[in-house]
Amino acid sequence: MLKKLNRYLQKHRIPKDVLSGNIYQQMLLFFFPVFMSYLLQQIYGFADSMILGRFVGKQGLASVGGSATAIINVILNFIAGMNSAVTVLVAQNVGRRNDEKVNSVIKTGFYIAVLLGGLIGIVMLVSSPLLLDLMKQPAESRGNSLIYLRFYSVALIPYFIYQTGLSVMRALGDSKRPVYFILIIAITKILFDLLFAGIFKLGVFGTSLATFLSYLICAIAILFVFRHTPDIYGYDYKKDFGYDKDELNNILNIGVPFALQSVTFALPGTIMQSKINEFGTDTIAAYSAYNNVDNLFWCYANTISTSTITMTGQNYGAGKYRRVRRIALCAALIEGCGALFFGIMFRLFGYGLLKLFSTDPSVLEIGFALLKRTSSLYVLYLFVGTISSACKGCGMAKAPMVIALFSILLFRVAYLFTVTFHSPTDVVFCLPLSWALTSVLSALYFFTNPKLKKDPL
Repeated sequence: MLKKLNRYLQKHRIPKDVLSGNIYQQMLLFFFPVFMSYLLQQIYGFADSMILGRFVGKQGLASVGGSATAIINVILNFIAGMNSAVTVLVAQNVGRRNDEKVNSVIKTGFYIAVLLGGLIGIVMLVSSPLLLDLMKQPAESRGNSLIYLRFYSVALIPYFIYQTGLSVMRALGDSKRPVYFILIIAITKILFDLLFAGIFKLGVFGTSLATFLSYLICAIAILFVFRHTPDIYGYDYKKDFGYDKDELNNILNIGVPFALQSVTFALPGTIMQSKINEFGTDTIAAYSAYNNVDNLFWCYANTISTSTITMTGQNYGAGKYRRVRRIALCAALIEGCGALFFGIMFRLFGYGLLKLFSTDPSVLEIGFALLKRTSSLYVLYLFVGTISSACKGCGMAKAPMVIALFSILLFRVAYLFTVTFHSPTDVVFCLPLSWALTSVLSALYFFTNPKLKKDPL
């Protein structure tokens, strides 16, 4: 059993464990390939906005980057939360050197991806018109937003499958292979966007079709590799489609709180979007362009979070609780350095980056004002993602969920419904305020947790 796992780790040049040694060096070994994968994801996300902004104009940008994206982000955050449970359970079992349990988690994870992806897709398909009406999407862009949402509904099963595959790879410490798969998506997405929207002039329909096809191709590639790789994966979708009852319970017990926690970050975004919508099409387009640039920082932050889950999961599984605390602290320091860097970079070069998505002066002016308001306060996010990820690695699901519900969901909702907004920058100011509150509460909970103060005997 151990020989099989060790062969995999050696074959892909992954350290046999992250249970000892320099934490900063180990985190950086994970960092660069994982960051590249997130950056590639952002690049193919850029493709929609850039092509629509250039070929269709601000109406197309507002259709995809407005209410539709806010709704999709809620769904994708839920999926990310469920996949975090797969990451945690695989990482912990790697730490325990139990490859049979690893295979059981993989099998059950793909089963959940198909069933839950299909169920969420159906609900999203049926409810999309109502959701757009609730968010006050302008009539001139509502039709195209509905097209994009319906295509994404159908794409959720392949999206869920490929994200589950990447979660497994990263949990094993394999940070290189995910880059290859995301590269497949990036290349196919950009090529299909240029073909359908650029050459055939299909507009939002073309970018929507490109999104579906790129996810489908990558999901097929993931399943092919898992079926034909004779190492730790051991998954054949023809023979192994099903679930292990114990692992299903484990994934749900950990994943549902994680998913709800992730949704609390995205759900207020739908309310924010509805407030942004009240300022008109120019502001909606500017907010879409702002989000694309702002997401470069979140690529960095998500990279730190992914590395933290893997490292804390393996150390927690091995009973090295004090090292788990040190990993979380190191991750927070790296997070803070990146926050300062991106904050300065966006103030200096943000306007130029926004020009990638629109040439309209009004759109650029509003987008740069939004970017300056939030980017200068990224450092307040210091302990939000890192502590949440460390808790996920330890399987601590409930307390972080409660903290997120209070400091993210309730706080932002209260802000959005009680404050009078004179400009779009007043709307986005709820973000740094909630980061500060969440960072304080998360740090207090994690670093005073008696369970992590000493290793078990």
